[in-house]
Amino acid sequence: MRATALTLATATVALLACGTAVAASAAPQDGPWTRTVSVEGKLDRLTAWCPDGYRVTSGGFHAPGYEMEQTITTSRPTSDGTGWVVSASAVNPDLLKQLDSLQGKQDAVDNATTDASREAARRDLEDAQKVAYDMPQRAAIKGTAYAVCTDAS
Repeated sequence: MRATALTLATATVALLACGTAVAASAAPQDGPWTRTVSVEGKLDRLTAWCPDGYRVTSGGFHAPGYEMEQTITTSRPTSDGTGWVVSASAVNPDLLKQLDSLQGKQDAVDNATTDASREAARRDLEDAQKVAYDMPQRAAIKGTAYAVCTDAS
């Protein structure tokens, strides 16, 4: 019984000593301070800026969900080194809707019963095609840009 109590006491002291060593190692240390900043929005040259007196050391982004044909075109530090800039896009969902509507307009041309209704349907189809042609093919996606910043002093 006495050996068990002694073993338990020794184990407790060892755990407390380890905890003290871990706590001491977690104390603030001299050297550069690091901060992470983030900003949410459209990833269309979205920039996460470091606080005054800090320089960017790395960065990145998060784009939740899945968009058709996502493309990351930029993920880099700003030219002055004080932030991280991100650009990302996907297929324009409005363009996809417009293209989808073209099939219905083509069906109206194919199913027209008179020359006048066929001509009207054809003009409607051509107008819709022009709208689709003029629409941007890609659109910025929403997400978060991150910058890891280190105290420059």
